[in-house]
Amino acid sequence: MRRATVAAIAGAGVLLAVAGLAIPVRDQPAVRPAAKGPVSQAPVSPGPAPQAAVVSPGPVPPGLVPGGLAVRQLTTRMRPLPRVLFGVTADDVGRLHELVTSARHLPEMPTTRIYFDVSEPPRYYATAVRRLHPVSYLMGELLDSADETHISVAAYRHRVKSYLAAFRNEVDLWEIGNEVNGNWTGRYARVEKKLTAAYREVTHARRRAVLTLYYNAGCGNGTAELGPLPFSRRYVPRAVRNGLTHVFLSYYEQNCHGIRPSARTLRNYFRKLHALYPHARLGFGEIGLSRPVRRRTIAAARSLISYYYGLQIRLPYYAGGYFWWYYAEDCLPYSSKPLWSALRGGFRAETASLRR
Repeated sequence: MRRATVAAIAGAGVLLAVAGLAIPVRDQPAVRPAAKGPVSQAPVSPGPAPQAAVVSPGPVPPGLVPGGLAVRQLTTRMRPLPRVLFGVTADDVGRLHELVTSARHLPEMPTTRIYFDVSEPPRYYATAVRRLHPVSYLMGELLDSADETHISVAAYRHRVKSYLAAFRNEVDLWEIGNEVNGNWTGRYARVEKKLTAAYREVTHARRRAVLTLYYNAGCGNGTAELGPLPFSRRYVPRAVRNGLTHVFLSYYEQNCHGIRPSARTLRNYFRKLHALYPHARLGFGEIGLSRPVRRRTIAAARSLISYYYGLQIRLPYYAGGYFWWYYAEDCLPYSSKPLWSALRGGFRAETASLRR
């Protein structure tokens, strides 16, 4: 979640006490579904899978993950993933029928990133995971950056264990940390403990671990908010850096002075990131606007989708992704939302970028 949204939440100053945790009431009603209990639907058939090659990360020296398991070994018992991901984010699973149906109408099989609300137990998402699994690859966001300061290290470890126990065989990618270098996430040393604890649990379960960093080149505020590279060097242990299967950047132009980095700038940045995460595939884990699209912002949203999904990074370890944050609000129902066609166009642009 973006810096501006987090600031708005903090400004509201309203907290809930849930299981002993301080949980912020979000200022976007759609984040928390109004009616729990997804709509039932007959089983659906998966859409066409992308034609990209299957991920096969390079080996990791023994001892870097529990039991000396290499990244290649971690992936052997899981559903194979395409080399390049076509991502969307579901921050709300209340309209599950529409989520499932839309996945079948995208030009490539998507990877749906499900935001697991810090106040919800795994059973809240059980139906969504079960019904999305046949039509989409799945990434579970275990802790959004907006929730980072509202859960202890021990509670987060327990949370990760409970979600793994529930969805170990259905979720393809486990996001152990989100925008971890953002200046709203609290003390970096504490953030490090959480992401490390989550990494150990995920790799112990022989699942894929993913980390999302906040790209702030040109808009970070020095020592108060480190960039992805210095943060990684100091607060992501080498064992974690060597064992992650994917590392993503989150970027919001409107929170960074409207800067739109060129493909060349991003290519050079990903090369530097690759030096720190030599066994991970790299890409974007989150893009979007700070609020759901409105009539006055739809042109900007279309421009963002067209540009980022169509980026030609041309690196062998680049995985795409992008994961438009407000997919549920901006694109569903797909038959009537005006941004749906832009998202479909973004998927096609990503496919085309692989051929050039």
